[in-house]
Amino acid sequence: MPNPKVGPPNPPAFLAQIPKAVVRSLDVSEILRDALNSMKNPEVYGPMIALNTIESYFEAAKLQQRRIERAKVSIHKSFSNATGVRRGRNLFYDVHFYLISWARIAKLARFIQQATRFSRTGLVLRLYAADLKDRIDARDHLEHFEERLPGGKNRRKLAIPNDLLNMANQYLTYGGRKLDIGPDSIRLLKTIRDEFFIAVLYDSLEKLATTNQNRLSDLLNAAASKVHIARTTRKIKRMMKDEM
Repeated sequence: MPNPKVGPPNPPAFLAQIPKAVVRSLDVSEILRDALNSMKNPEVYGPMIALNTIESYFEAAKLQQRRIERAKVSIHKSFSNATGVRRGRNLFYDVHFYLISWARIAKLARFIQQATRFSRTGLVLRLYAADLKDRIDARDHLEHFEERLPGGKNRRKLAIPNDLLNMANQYLTYGGRKLDIGPDSIRLLKTIRDEFFIAVLYDSLEKLATTNQNRLSDLLNAAASKVHIARTTRKIKRMMKDEM
């Protein structure tokens, strides 16, 4: 669950004068690049690559979540035959790769925050720190599974040693811990991804407002023009459709 003491990122005050459609049309990666350049950050491309890679891992997480749900349905329908048993094994592989996606997104987001020192990105990471840690811990359990087996050096780390790995509906259980990896979890990850990207956008725009107002003005004007053209195009299409 999100940290109740930390709120979502708020926009810079000057954005109150900018239409929301214009803000939504801005390219986060482009704005981040310009902000880093204005800060004379020597490693401009690292955060940009990390931001784009977060999106790639989010798409991977969505794919793995669908595979998890299909595997669960397959097990439910045919658990007693060979296919069901095989899908049962595959289920935990799919869970592992799903949790890897969560962990990579968390680490890439931390990299961006540390490289930029943006304040809103730090707030988002603190807001969802517990959710991210829970899934990183579960990934760690799967990555070092042999150490939790009987005779393994870290078996004592499990509160319930015999609970090595199980599934109960949408929950993964291990060592007495219970973790939601069902559809609600991918919706949570989307929220984290969306709020982190918004935080990067807001922080970058705020930085440009103090370091390169001319570039900020150009970006906002270009976005406003794009929104206007899109609206005009939609209006023309509706008019042509009505006349047909």
